[in-house]
Amino acid sequence: MSDPHSQTNLVVVCQIFYPELVSTGQTLTELVEELATLGLRVTVIAAQPTLIAGSPRVPAVLEHQGIRIHRTWSTRLPKTNFLGKLLNLSTFFASATWRVLWRHRRTQLLLLTNPPYLPLLGWFCHFLRRQPFGVILFDIMPEQAELLNFIRPDGWMARVWRRFNRLWYRRSKFAVVLSQDMLEGAIKNASATGTPLEAELRAKTRIIHVWSDDRQIGPMAKKSSCEAARLGVLDRFVVQYSGNHGRFHDLETLLNIARSVSPDEQLQFQFIGDGQKKRLVDEFQRHAPADLCYSSGYVAKELLADSLGMADLGVVAQLPGQERVCYPSKLLGIMAAGRATFAICPLDCEMARMIRDDRLGIVIANGDVTGGRQALLWARNHPDELRRMGENAVRVLRERFTLRQAARSYYDLIAQPNRPSPP
Repeated sequence: MSDPHSQTNLVVVCQIFYPELVSTGQTLTELVEELATLGLRVTVIAAQPTLIAGSPRVPAVLEHQGIRIHRTWSTRLPKTNFLGKLLNLSTFFASATWRVLWRHRRTQLLLLTNPPYLPLLGWFCHFLRRQPFGVILFDIMPEQAELLNFIRPDGWMARVWRRFNRLWYRRSKFAVVLSQDMLEGAIKNASATGTPLEAELRAKTRIIHVWSDDRQIGPMAKKSSCEAARLGVLDRFVVQYSGNHGRFHDLETLLNIARSVSPDEQLQFQFIGDGQKKRLVDEFQRHAPADLCYSSGYVAKELLADSLGMADLGVVAQLPGQERVCYPSKLLGIMAAGRATFAICPLDCEMARMIRDDRLGIVIANGDVTGGRQALLWARNHPDELRRMGENAVRVLRERFTLRQAARSYYDLIAQPNRPSPP
């Protein structure tokens, strides 16, 4: 007998989705594919994706593994420019709002924080017609914007934004955060900490950790990587940063460590992906010895396992304070590939504690160039210990961070009966 919720309708709204190259879009695509497999009928409203140069434009309507994808109009200005990115986000928000209001009047909504003010669409639809909605908080605003000095900390814009957060948070059916640190950030950024509202918001917020699909990315010996052979790095110790080069990633510390390394130490630093801080990598590469730095754009999803497999050590770099407002999904890709992690982040954050406690890699503090260089040389000289860390990473991922586990948790939230909203 089929599950009674197997015909639940769901509309997912997010700017980036299949065949997206940015990790957040790939992560969401994996989740929605799995939800469709579990029986949900899903429609996705998204913008045109980030593609490898020369790829054809994606059709306005696309069927993908039982998911119907609608591409709404938005500007496509360079995302490395702040104004261009803001226009892209705003035009997508306007066109997606129009489509939801006129084409999806009763369907449950699942909204992401891309654009960061997208949850307001859920509040508006609930206000108009009691339409149920849930929110996945991949980023928490306005604190992230404050940390990056886009807006003045606790200025008028931040205070207004937190008021809007209270509005949609109270009306939502559920909210999902990716870590305990982010749960505290979500409550704080709705100005609910220490208020009677705090218990209500905590009760509807679920921690569902980010995941990696271990069926697509698995442990691979470096000698089996075609990319490692092509680039001639089989005999070099590869320190790889793969993913978004965003404003909140601490590439500065990683690049300063790379500058401190001498060519005869046989290390190569790889920077794979794109983003606002890619210009820092380009500047470093122009002046670095030829074999010290390798840089490329995003890797197609079907080639990602091979690309991750050429690394000896995978890098996660997060600026202080960001642990409350986002969680680096690239960590799970590194773990799925069976690689140890080199984490540059606050030493007391949730990710750092997990890496230390489960022996998944090495953690250094932001700005610790001397300690970082020593850690990399130690890792190069202890391959057996590094291999054990990679084995630990695969085990922990399969125990706690698989796509199937996450999708089941999301399915239970989405398929549960609607709760009455507070007056």
